[in-house]
Amino acid sequence: MSETTYTNYTSTIRTWSQSKYPINNLENLLGTFSKALKEIYSSPEIENKTASQEIYNSIYNKVMLNPIFDSHPIEFVWREQENEFLTDISSAISLAHNIFETIETKNAYLISLAVAFKKSAPKNLANDILDSASELIYEAIFNIENSDQQNSSLENIKDEYSYLADGQALAFQIQYHRWMILNKSILPETSYMRNRFINIVIRKSFPKHTPNPDNKKETSYAESRSKLKEEITKHMKFDKSDLPGEVIEKWISSFVNNVMLVYYGFYKWDKLRGDFYRVIDLENSKFGEKIPDQFEENNKEFTKFINLS
Repeated sequence: MSETTYTNYTSTIRTWSQSKYPINNLENLLGTFSKALKEIYSSPEIENKTASQEIYNSIYNKVMLNPIFDSHPIEFVWREQENEFLTDISSAISLAHNIFETIETKNAYLISLAVAFKKSAPKNLANDILDSASELIYEAIFNIENSDQQNSSLENIKDEYSYLADGQALAFQIQYHRWMILNKSILPETSYMRNRFINIVIRKSFPKHTPNPDNKKETSYAESRSKLKEEITKHMKFDKSDLPGEVIEKWISSFVNNVMLVYYGFYKWDKLRGDFYRVIDLENSKFGEKIPDQFEENNKEFTKFINLS
């Protein structure tokens, strides 16, 4: 078990004030985050330095995620010259590392940045500059979640696929996971980003494939599953990829399983831990193990709850 890392509130806030970011009303935003940090440090386990790293992260996420979500969309202020704009994007990315301490909070902010910058970017910028900005954010997110696999390529592979039906969260998740396949040749069995993707599909995509989205009464689980799998497969289809098709197909199958297990209430999203946990007693907030990640175990778990015949 790793030793818990504690920091000093006063010195942390002093460090925050030393950096500048392309954000309007930056002082107010940092003030909001500093209040959250003060609340975190006043927690008895952290104040007494008795919290394990897992408990520390849980307390930190519980308090800090809400102001991150509440601050969306952050009002960024970008310069219009291409090189200056990309410098501003890099500066905005650095806030994730300079301010936040956990994978969940860093990536929650970076997702907000990825969605917000395309709406607020100067209109004179070409699409390839906007794509370069997105790739900088993708790289930052990937490195946060895969610190042991920072095999950054010299030049990103151009992806012609573009999903425009949803202009924000879903589109971002699709493009990020496609970028990961093309440029990193991996797909995570579990990660904060993969799980956020699943959670967004549960809210935005899967209900349209079900016969009764209002009451979630199913007449054919198999048909609903087939429709969602077809949609996700379309988004994750490549003319050429270093990842074998079988690997991508298994990943999609587990992805769809997880969507259905959560949608129908057998598992529940825990935003503090960034994963899905089996529901034992929802009324009393009692949960079991998280959804199995490995393909074979994931299928076994799925068939315990959902009959496709």
